[in-house]
Amino acid sequence: MAGRERRDDSWIGRRVGQHRRDRQWTLASLADKVGLSTTQLSRIESGTRQPSVGTLIEIAHAFGVSLSQLVDEQFQSSYHVSRADERVYTASANGFLASLSGAFPGLQAIHLTIASGSDDTPDAHHDGEEWLYVLVGSVNTRIGSDVMALGVGDAIHFPSRVSHQVSNSGPGPAEVLLVSTAHTT
Repeated sequence: MAGRERRDDSWIGRRVGQHRRDRQWTLASLADKVGLSTTQLSRIESGTRQPSVGTLIEIAHAFGVSLSQLVDEQFQSSYHVSRADERVYTASANGFLASLSGAFPGLQAIHLTIASGSDDTPDAHHDGEEWLYVLVGSVNTRIGSDVMALGVGDAIHFPSRVSHQVSNSGPGPAEVLLVSTAHTT
């Protein structure tokens, strides 16, 4: 995995908690907005549970920020350059993610590295659409009740409100490019 791996696995949870407190929201009010229990959200904020990419997208949408703003510590300007050697990877329930997009609200791009044997990743569902492209290895995708295996060069595009899951049951890590729109209703 190119770039730097973030060593502090609870950083993202603290960031979620800070955004929540800045808005003077209770755990219960944020939990209702993102479809989690207060216990799950509390565990995310304390760093004892790593959220999935889908959960992070849903939380970012609830806050009205992009996923990049939620997971990236860097100041965002009128453009965003993501340099491979400066990329920071953050642990999530799906694997390690690096945001490739800036603070613009309409589109979120993520480089996701999924460890082998990650077939127990949580389901996701959130507003917008997703496009996933397999860079390395293979992944299993479940969209609703349909399950598909995708290999290098394969892509899938779907409405992300439908329950979905991406996992890796292959022998080695898989890398995917995930692009999500940030539609809010």
